[in-house]
Amino acid sequence: MPANTAETLNVLAQMKDPGKRRELAMGVVDLCLAQPLSPTADPVAGELLVTLSAKSDTATKAEIAARLAPCDWAPHDIIRFLAFEPIEVSAVIIEKSSKLTQKDMIELAESGTTEHRKVLAMRANLCLAVSDTLARPGEAIVLRALANNSTAEISENTLDICLTVARDNPKLREALARRHDLTTDFATQLCIMLPENWREELYRRFGLDKDKVEALAVETALSATPEDVDKDAARRVNDAAKDGKLDGKYALDALVRGEEAVFDHAIAHLCGIKVSQWRIALAMGGVRAAAMACQAANLERTAYPVIHKALQRSGRMHQALEGDAMSAAANVFRMYGPEKAAKVLRQMGSRG
Repeated sequence: MPANTAETLNVLAQMKDPGKRRELAMGVVDLCLAQPLSPTADPVAGELLVTLSAKSDTATKAEIAARLAPCDWAPHDIIRFLAFEPIEVSAVIIEKSSKLTQKDMIELAESGTTEHRKVLAMRANLCLAVSDTLARPGEAIVLRALANNSTAEISENTLDICLTVARDNPKLREALARRHDLTTDFATQLCIMLPENWREELYRRFGLDKDKVEALAVETALSATPEDVDKDAARRVNDAAKDGKLDGKYALDALVRGEEAVFDHAIAHLCGIKVSQWRIALAMGGVRAAAMACQAANLERTAYPVIHKALQRSGRMHQALEGDAMSAAANVFRMYGPEKAAKVLRQMGSRG
């Protein structure tokens, strides 16, 4: 493209009439789509489209992005410019454009919004450098998109970040569990944070040692509470019992306040079991153990959803109260009285 032509086009790009600017932009897009431009024309066309796009409305920019995204020879300058625009413009570029370089993607992962990172995390065939950069902020929504992207390369460091965030995010745990490229050690760590119905699948798929996983779950459950916090909780519950104030409401109120150690000691006392047995039973039995505890402690059935939600929020309950989980809890309330529920709970907590 001759220099004088480029100068003329740049003058045209400064036009104030939005309609004429749009018409010119679409004309240049047509030229770009028709065939690969020469090495000298490519940067001129790219610069012109950037100038036009910068002064265009969102709808025009979105149309330019949609048309250029599938084009393997679109000018790099305009592709890069559009990738950093608001997500309603940039999403199609981030998803589809082969002209985005690894450097572009890393910069987008570093300086873009969470929405940009989420869309980028879904892009096919991400390399380690990009996925590592995406994972660094530890955003659950981005990590989940990355975990669900079976074509993305994911390093052990990124998996470690995922595992930390997954402790408070059930959907991320499930997305990670669906991957087939996990190491045995990672799958083992993940397994103890999953509901029972997921564990069996991971045992089979990754050849995990079930006894090792259960031993790790027990160890984690028993070491989660600091010793000083545990001793103080035990003292408070014993005092409440001596004063005749220890009942199901006392335990439930403690859990709602976030005093999990007090709840653990209170529920164990009310169920007639050791606090270690309760913690192991919950770690291994989840929904069923919590429902048994409600029955054994003579709590109203209506208290169970509150307990379930609080335990789920703290990462100790791994299933949402729906489907199989709801059925399992209902079965406990239907089939077990307080004495039998306490006996079963003691048996559930006698591992390790």
